[in-house]
Amino acid sequence: MTTLLELCRKYFNTDNLYEVLNTKKDATDKEVRKAYYVLSMKYHPDKVNENEKAEATEKFKIISRIHALLNDADKRKLYDDAGCVGDDIDPNSATEDFPWETYWSSIFRKITDNEIRDYELKYKGSDDEKRDLKKGYLAGKGDMEFIINMVPFSSVYEEDRLREILEQIIEEEDLPRFKAFTNEPPSKKRKRLAKAKKEEAQCKIDVENEEKNNSHDLMLAIKKRSAEREQQMDNFFARMEAKYCTPKKTKKNVKKT
Repeated sequence: MTTLLELCRKYFNTDNLYEVLNTKKDATDKEVRKAYYVLSMKYHPDKVNENEKAEATEKFKIISRIHALLNDADKRKLYDDAGCVGDDIDPNSATEDFPWETYWSSIFRKITDNEIRDYELKYKGSDDEKRDLKKGYLAGKGDMEFIINMVPFSSVYEEDRLREILEQIIEEEDLPRFKAFTNEPPSKKRKRLAKAKKEEAQCKIDVENEEKNNSHDLMLAIKKRSAEREQQMDNFFARMEAKYCTPKKTKKNVKKT
């Protein structure tokens, strides 16, 4: 069974639980909860496009497991002191089948799409976004694809805005100028854009197919219900005929003697 740290390396390129949540080791419980909340809105399976759902679901499970661990004082201390997350000792503790969406719902109330959009508007341009961009820039050594995947609500369509913010941060904080960021070939950006457009086109097709299937299922249900009602009416008339329309018995002629 794949351990939590192995999954972190696979999906987030780090086995540091705090880095996965975009928070720090001395973060308070409230700060850890907030970090989990922000990422959960990006990876919650109900909030992503169909073509992103498989990977988002895995990432959602990972960040939920991390929060569950860090939310437990004893387990967090064990991780901080020894780097142990539990499943490297007891493989059965990985709980891959645990209902993490239910776990999330027990902590946060259900979020509407409007609330997510409102939060996105507040997040973009905020100090939180700048902090996350800085972390993504340093962790990914300037790789824009890594940064976009790491920072909530980022997309290839906003690269110019993100780069402008990062240029300012690099200048103000004297961060290293990674070649991947400063000298990225234009072809790499075009490939990211083409990939995003292809995924969107596929998502549109998936949605249309789903709508067609739903429409087809609805028509089948209507036809089935119509046939059932027709059968019920036939049975009703048959019962009525049997009760009130039974032919009268004719009397036989009796010859008089």
